[in-house]
Amino acid sequence: MNAKIVMISLSLAALAACASVEPKPCTAEWVDYKTEKVLKKFASNNRGMINALRRLQGKDGEVDPFVAIQLASKTKQIQKFADTFQTIVVPELEMAVDQCGNEKLVPAFTEFLRGEGVGEDTLEWVAPLIGLMQDMRKADNTSPRRL
Repeated sequence: MNAKIVMISLSLAALAACASVEPKPCTAEWVDYKTEKVLKKFASNNRGMINALRRLQGKDGEVDPFVAIQLASKTKQIQKFADTFQTIVVPELEMAVDQCGNEKLVPAFTEFLRGEGVGEDTLEWVAPLIGLMQDMRKADNTSPRRL
Protein backbone atom coordinates (compact mmCIF):
# COMPACT_ATOMS: atom_id res chain seq x y z
CA MET A 1 0.00 0.00 0.00
CA ASN A 2 2.88 2.40 0.75
CA ALA A 3 4.37 1.74 -2.69
CA LYS A 4 1.05 2.69 -4.27
CA ILE A 5 0.97 5.99 -2.34
CA VAL A 6 4.56 6.72 -3.34
CA MET A 7 3.75 6.02 -7.01
CA ILE A 8 0.71 8.29 -6.90
CA SER A 9 2.74 11.03 -5.22
CA LEU A 10 5.49 10.75 -7.84
CA SER A 11 2.93 10.80 -10.64
CA LEU A 12 1.29 13.93 -9.23
CA ALA A 13 4.68 15.61 -8.82
CA ALA A 14 5.58 14.76 -12.42
CA LEU A 15 2.26 16.17 -13.66
CA ALA A 16 2.77 19.34 -11.65
CA ALA A 17 6.25 19.75 -13.11
CA CYS A 18 4.89 19.31 -16.64
CA ALA A 19 2.17 21.86 -16.04
CA SER A 20 4.67 24.53 -15.02
CA VAL A 21 7.09 23.97 -17.91
CA GLU A 22 7.29 26.89 -20.30
CA PRO A 23 6.44 26.07 -23.93
CA LYS A 24 9.19 26.03 -26.55
CA PRO A 25 10.34 29.64 -27.19
CA CYS A 26 9.07 31.53 -30.20
CA THR A 27 6.08 29.27 -30.80
CA ALA A 28 2.51 30.55 -30.79
CA GLU A 29 1.98 28.69 -27.52
CA TRP A 30 4.99 30.44 -25.99
CA VAL A 31 3.71 33.89 -27.02
CA ASP A 32 0.31 33.04 -25.54
CA TYR A 33 1.98 31.72 -22.37
CA LYS A 34 4.12 34.86 -21.96
CA THR A 35 1.18 37.16 -22.67
CA GLU A 36 -1.06 35.38 -20.18
CA LYS A 37 1.66 35.39 -17.53
CA VAL A 38 2.34 39.14 -17.84
CA LEU A 39 -1.36 40.08 -18.03
CA LYS A 40 -2.29 37.88 -15.05
CA LYS A 41 0.37 39.58 -12.95
CA PHE A 42 -0.85 43.04 -14.00
CA ALA A 43 -4.48 42.08 -13.33
CA SER A 44 -3.57 40.71 -9.92
CA ASN A 45 -1.69 43.88 -8.99
CA ASN A 46 -4.57 46.07 -10.18
CA ARG A 47 -7.60 44.04 -9.13
CA GLY A 48 -9.18 46.96 -7.22
CA MET A 49 -9.21 49.29 -10.23
CA ILE A 50 -10.43 46.54 -12.55
CA ASN A 51 -13.30 45.75 -10.17
CA ALA A 52 -14.17 49.46 -9.95
CA LEU A 53 -14.37 49.62 -13.74
CA ARG A 54 -16.55 46.50 -13.80
CA ARG A 55 -18.95 48.14 -11.33
CA LEU A 56 -19.28 51.20 -13.56
CA GLN A 57 -21.67 49.39 -15.85
CA GLY A 58 -24.74 47.99 -14.11
CA LYS A 59 -26.52 44.72 -14.85
CA ASP A 60 -28.90 46.66 -17.07
CA GLY A 61 -25.92 47.70 -19.22
CA GLU A 62 -26.16 51.35 -18.30
CA VAL A 63 -23.28 53.34 -16.82
CA ASP A 64 -24.00 54.05 -13.15
CA PRO A 65 -23.63 57.84 -12.68
CA PHE A 66 -22.69 57.49 -9.01
CA VAL A 67 -19.89 55.06 -9.80
CA ALA A 68 -18.80 57.34 -12.68
CA ILE A 69 -18.52 60.29 -10.29
CA GLN A 70 -16.62 58.10 -7.83
CA LEU A 71 -14.20 56.99 -10.55
CA ALA A 72 -13.80 60.51 -11.91
CA SER A 73 -12.50 61.51 -8.49
CA LYS A 74 -9.75 58.90 -8.85
CA THR A 75 -8.06 60.38 -11.90
CA LYS A 76 -4.55 59.93 -10.48
CA GLN A 77 -5.18 56.23 -9.78
CA ILE A 78 -6.68 55.71 -13.25
CA GLN A 79 -3.72 57.51 -14.81
CA LYS A 80 -1.27 55.34 -12.89
CA PHE A 81 -3.22 52.23 -13.91
CA ALA A 82 -3.06 53.15 -17.62
CA ASP A 83 0.58 54.31 -17.41
CA THR A 84 1.64 51.09 -15.69
CA PHE A 85 0.11 49.11 -18.52
CA GLN A 86 1.97 51.20 -21.11
CA THR A 87 5.31 51.39 -19.29
CA ILE A 88 5.54 47.89 -17.81
CA VAL A 89 3.18 45.44 -19.54
CA VAL A 90 3.69 46.55 -23.15
CA PRO A 91 7.53 46.61 -22.92
CA GLU A 92 7.58 43.18 -21.20
CA LEU A 93 5.48 41.67 -23.97
CA GLU A 94 7.43 43.42 -26.71
CA MET A 95 10.71 42.21 -25.20
CA ALA A 96 9.44 38.62 -25.17
CA VAL A 97 8.32 38.77 -28.79
CA ASP A 98 11.45 40.67 -29.91
CA GLN A 99 13.56 37.75 -28.68
CA CYS A 100 12.16 35.80 -31.62
CA GLY A 101 12.51 38.51 -34.25
CA ASN A 102 8.74 38.62 -34.85
CA GLU A 103 6.57 41.68 -35.29
CA LYS A 104 6.12 43.79 -32.22
CA LEU A 105 3.18 42.81 -30.07
CA VAL A 106 1.25 45.83 -28.87
CA PRO A 107 -1.65 44.73 -26.69
CA ALA A 108 -4.59 47.10 -26.52
CA PHE A 109 -5.41 48.33 -23.05
CA THR A 110 -9.10 48.11 -23.87
CA GLU A 111 -8.71 44.50 -25.02
CA PHE A 112 -7.09 43.68 -21.68
CA LEU A 113 -9.98 45.31 -19.80
CA ARG A 114 -12.52 43.57 -22.03
CA GLY A 115 -10.87 40.24 -21.19
CA GLU A 116 -11.16 41.12 -17.51
CA GLY A 117 -14.93 41.49 -17.87
CA VAL A 118 -15.20 45.27 -18.17
CA GLY A 119 -18.31 46.12 -20.22
CA GLU A 120 -18.38 47.94 -23.55
CA ASP A 121 -20.22 50.99 -22.20
CA THR A 122 -17.61 51.29 -19.48
CA LEU A 123 -14.82 51.06 -22.05
CA GLU A 124 -16.48 53.81 -24.08
CA TRP A 125 -16.69 55.94 -20.95
CA VAL A 126 -13.20 55.36 -19.57
CA ALA A 127 -11.12 55.30 -22.81
CA PRO A 128 -11.53 59.03 -23.57
CA LEU A 129 -10.87 59.83 -19.90
CA ILE A 130 -7.60 57.90 -19.97
CA GLY A 131 -6.66 59.48 -23.32
CA LEU A 132 -7.37 62.96 -21.98
CA MET A 133 -5.28 62.32 -18.86
CA GLN A 134 -2.40 61.05 -20.98
CA ASP A 135 -2.61 64.12 -23.24
CA MET A 136 -2.64 66.39 -20.18
CA ARG A 137 0.37 64.59 -18.71
CA LYS A 138 2.29 64.88 -21.98
CA ALA A 139 1.48 68.60 -22.18
CA ASP A 140 2.53 69.04 -18.55
CA ASN A 141 5.84 67.26 -19.18
CA THR A 142 6.64 69.48 -22.18
CA SER A 143 5.73 72.79 -20.58
CA PRO A 144 8.50 74.82 -18.92
CA ARG A 145 8.80 74.45 -15.18
CA ARG A 146 7.86 77.48 -13.14
CA LEU A 147 9.25 78.29 -9.75
